[in-house]
Amino acid sequence: MLPTAVPDRVFDKDMTITLGGEKVLLHRVASSHSDSMTMVLFPKQKALQCTDVCESQSMPYNDFLDFYYDGWIETLNWVMAQDVDIIDVGHYSPATKKDQQALRDYMIDLHQQVLDLVRKGQSWDQLYRNVRFSDEVKKWIGYDQMRVLNILGMYRWVSNHRRGVW
Repeated sequence: MLPTAVPDRVFDKDMTITLGGEKVLLHRVASSHSDSMTMVLFPKQKALQCTDVCESQSMPYNDFLDFYYDGWIETLNWVMAQDVDIIDVGHYSPATKKDQQALRDYMIDLHQQVLDLVRKGQSWDQLYRNVRFSDEVKKWIGYDQMRVLNILGMYRWVSNHRRGVW
């Protein structure tokens, strides 16, 4: 059996720790990319660690398997409200708040398009062919590999979160 570290401190929403003599803030916004994401804010450096939720002119990965749409948007709103210049996304190059605004706009647009097409009664075979992407998004890293997978993930989210009569 592999040894497992047991935490000696836990938190629900916020915690401040000191690393190398500097204050670091841990913050849980909402379930987003998964239900256990923690943002790590380095105030002195005006930097934020936002792995997998934030992107740097790149498509979100895969089909949103462990995904919470509302929380993702809430998290991106929180990120954009922070006093940061550098956002480490965990993959590719660092990002900016402008990149997060573009990602938020993309996620909202994708959600709305998929929702509208589902409400029109389109099946998956029709729907994925009818989602449109902006010229900006078409230039993002991973567009060709991830666009259909992103549509599939949003289709699954929308289909699983229907409420009442449309």
